[in-house]
Parts: sequence; structure tokens; C-alpha cells
Amino acid sequence: MQPFTYVLPENLSQADAAARQPDTVLKGGGIDLVDRMKERLQTPARVVSLLPLRAELGGIAVEADGGVRLGALATLAELERHPALATPALAGLREAAASTASPQLRNRATVAGNLLQFTRCWYVRSEAFRCVHGGRGPTCLAVTGDNRYHAVMGYSDCVRVHPSNLAPPLLALDAEYTTVLEGKTRRRKLAELFPSDPRGQAPEHTLAAGEIVTALHVPPQPASARTSYAESREKQSFDWATTACAVRVVLDGGVIEAATVVLGAVAPVPLPRPAARLMLGQKPSAALFQKVADAAFTGALPLSQNGYKVTVGKAIVREALERATR
Repeated sequence: MQPFTYVLPENLSQADAAARQPDTVLKGGGIDLVDRMKERLQTPARVVSLLPLRAELGGIAVEADGGVRLGALATLAELERHPALATPALAGLREAAASTASPQLRNRATVAGNLLQFTRCWYVRSEAFRCVHGGRGPTCLAVTGDNRYHAVMGYSDCVRVHPSNLAPPLLALDAEYTTVLEGKTRRRKLAELFPSDPRGQAPEHTLAAGEIVTALHVPPQPASARTSYAESREKQSFDWATTACAVRVVLDGGVIEAATVVLGAVAPVPLPRPAARLMLGQKPSAALFQKVADAAFTGALPLSQNGYKVTVGKAIVREALERATR
């Protein structure tokens, strides 16, 4: 690891100013950043730690309109057990947080860090390879190489997958995020955090240099809203998802009046699917869920070693829908 200056700001204004300095990166829990620095994928001159700002950027609270504010520095362990999330409408968010990594890491990893983490593709994370997403080569090496865990849809010239567990349920809940840059605060739909055209040269997120995520906002949910999150993995614990799905349904008299389906771990970005519309006005059933699962993977183009993701992914969609409508 290269030497660097470690900056501990006393307030958000100091962090904002420090983050805009050249060759500077931000750190929350540091779970992903430290890995990248050890691998020499990043060798910044300065690291700005946001941890001194936990009082300002942490915590989970119910907002005046009944929505929930998730501080950027709130940990996954807090999401897993906080009473503000103990509702059927937010069950998918709790399930996603609880399924991430290990208890030790969940006590350290933050909400913003989970959303902004770098892809886990072994080609881009190795100094031995030169690939397009790392900006060190002309092509995506996984296309013709070892692509067991890579994308099966939504890709063009790079088949990385987005690794965030929290992104699918937050997108299903129509969440928003707040940032600070040059003293100005902006609030946007979470979908805008991810590139609409995730090409190899595009980063995992659309943040400007030095822009700091301060909070996530989950809007108030109808009393009959239900969410669920399900994923597949090779190991029972401390493993990355091979496929994932978050769903949100609103039931009225046993009929589905609103629905959202978001796939994870199968594309370079979390992927909302229009297949959810097939459920509107319908009663939950195994046949309906199978129809939605099949439609959710319409257009899938698996690579040489990851065709299983389509089959398993459909099962995960069904599982998430079944959980949400029990």
C-alpha cells in the first residue's frame, strides 16, 4: 500500500472541501476501499474519513411525512435490527442487509459504502490483467475468459455485475439519495445514482468528483405494501450473490394493485424489470409468479459459463414474490 495523508474532518463543510482536492478518495467503513488500496487499484494521495461525522451522517429515523431516513454512515447491522424498519413494507431492506457478508462486516459496512462499492470482477481487481473497466486495457477480459459470476443481461462492452445487496430493495421502494458538493445539497431518485448506459469506461455510479452521499430516503409506504429480498450464492454465508431479486407489492383485497421487481447481481447495474406489470390486477399464484420470472429474464444473453444464472435467477424471482405475498 502506498503512503497517503489521512484526513479527519470535524464537520461536513470540512469534508466537502477536503473531498474536492486532487487525488482524494472518501472513506466510510472502508471495507471495499481498503481492499482496493491493498490491491493497488487505487493509490490516492489523500483519504478523507467520514467516520468522525457519524452524528451528522449516521443514524436511522422516521421523517415527518412517515418515510425513513437512512444516514449514509448507518451500518448494515443497524438496518438489520432498527425498529423503524420493522414493518412488512421494509422487510426486503432488512433481509438484504442481514444477508450481506458476516456479522463483523455488517457492524462496520455502511449504507453508502454498500451502494458505491466497486465491482468484484477478478480481472479488474488484479494487477496482472488489463481490462476496459479498469481503464488499463481495450476489452473486457471476462467475455472470453472466466465468466462464471458475470452479467447475463444489461451489458454492452463490459460484463461486470453490480455487487450491492441494498440497491435492489431501495430501488423497489423508490428511494432517493441526498448529496453535498461545494456546499450545495441535492436530492435525487436513487435510480439516477447508476449509469443509464453502463459501458466499460463508466464507473459504478454517477457521482461527481468529491460529491458526498449524506443520506438515503425511503418514502412512506401504504399499509398494504410488502417487500422481500432473495438471493442465490455458492456458500451459505459470507459470499457474494450470484443472482438476487427485490420485489414490492401492494395488495388490495387479495389483488395486486402495484408491483415492482428489481434484479441484482446479473447486470452492471441493479435492474428494474417491466415484468412486474404482469401482476397488476391479478391474485398471487404460483403460475403468475412463474410468468413474471420468465418475463424478468427476457433478453438475457448468458456467457459461456454462467447460463445457470438465468435458471436460478427465475427461481429467486419466484421466491421473492412468494415471500412478499404470504
